[in-house]
Amino acid sequence: MAKLLTPDICIIGGGPAGFAVASRAARLNVPVVLIEKARMGGVNLASGAIPSKALIAAANQYELLRRGPTLGVTGAPLQVNFGKVSEHIAAVAEAVAPHVSAERLAALGVRVIGAPARFLDRRTIIAGEFTVIARRFVIAVGAVPAIPNIPGLAGVDYMTVADAFDIARKPAHLLVLGANAYALEIAQAYHRLGVDTTVLDTAAALPDDDPELSEIVLNRLRAEGIRIRDKAAITSVARRRGGIRVTVDGPDGQASIDGSHLLVATGRSPNIADLGLEAASVDHGPDGILVDRLLRTSNNRIYAIGDSIAGPALAERGDYEAGKILQDILFRLQRKPRVSDVPMVAHTDPAIARVGMSEAEATAAGETVRILRFPFVENDRVQAERMPAGFVKVIVSPRGRVLGAAIVGHEAGEQIAIWSLAVANKLDIRALIDLVPPYPARAEIARRVAETFLAPGLTPPWQRRIIEFLRKFG
Repeated sequence: MAKLLTPDICIIGGGPAGFAVASRAARLNVPVVLIEKARMGGVNLASGAIPSKALIAAANQYELLRRGPTLGVTGAPLQVNFGKVSEHIAAVAEAVAPHVSAERLAALGVRVIGAPARFLDRRTIIAGEFTVIARRFVIAVGAVPAIPNIPGLAGVDYMTVADAFDIARKPAHLLVLGANAYALEIAQAYHRLGVDTTVLDTAAALPDDDPELSEIVLNRLRAEGIRIRDKAAITSVARRRGGIRVTVDGPDGQASIDGSHLLVATGRSPNIADLGLEAASVDHGPDGILVDRLLRTSNNRIYAIGDSIAGPALAERGDYEAGKILQDILFRLQRKPRVSDVPMVAHTDPAIARVGMSEAEATAAGETVRILRFPFVENDRVQAERMPAGFVKVIVSPRGRVLGAAIVGHEAGEQIAIWSLAVANKLDIRALIDLVPPYPARAEIARRVAETFLAPGLTPPWQRRIIEFLRKFG
């Protein structure tokens, strides 16, 4: 006989979004049940941000050692042991796992069920031996790799991002299908570890980023030796002796590219197929579950967040949306989430980070804005580390409100945090003029770009009048 549970909130999915809802609600003494059919931590821990950043860390460490002679540091010939790299990636995931474990949630009072979940009706879920009837449900099931419909692809052995971090032997030539940020991160990491790498995509590379910034990244990748063939239709995939052949049809005509390994990294699809959404009266489509502006589904008892709905596949987005729906569920504070408040980072080198409104979006919306720029080359810290490539680009209103920011350069993902705070809190750019960072630090770039708002000739007339008036008194 099924055991009945009646929590206030039942969450489906134990990834970053589901974990955030469960832990925050439990700290407020709200009865919570979380259902996860696989590993706690979700895709983020198994094949997402954690293993990819561990791989990138290994590749960047190699790159730093390779660049040593430019700083006067030399050593023994560098070598890469792919088996050890795989062990490093697994060790990182193992170290992070306790932070998002069932045991940690249980210590907070959350009931964790390890079983598939399926709706029986609008307010009932069955999971293993349990029947759950809750006041509110949150669907946070994440996503699975999306496999494109390319002739011949099903007939070859290929990797998805779930397999990309468990290669014990060095590939001879890695072909990467996809030129999005995540695909390029992995491509650059493998290339820096000594793997010949080619990236292929029917769309433009880094399609979601400002071309002014993405051009710098793509030029660096090509300079490092990565071949990028974007805007080229992938017409077929076939087996060949010792590997795989991909045929493309681009501006220069048809060409065949041979490789030893094929990685499909063209995106992800919401993992919602077996949830029984029809029984729960939850509308959904190819891009995921349909939600309103407060992330409620067509069944107002059920919310959906993170990768289970349309939008960028980001752990930080799921965490952000978790906070928003809890305000509605627990306090009836109906505040519309703004995905633009979530920073997005391409962890290439140089990296691209952005938050808020882009210049193109401001132009499309008919906004009158000012664009502020400041180059990395004028920062003492980046000069000391010999990494001066990059700049900051900030979009502000005529009165100075920070509407958005984008950064290209080393550690752009760390620097975007200041601008994320400014965008989310609708700060005036002048607030950053008072920022006092340690010296030398990259954080100084934020203050320097803010100072350009008051550049000669751009000081507001009323301020100039005050200055002129006070000058008369000595």
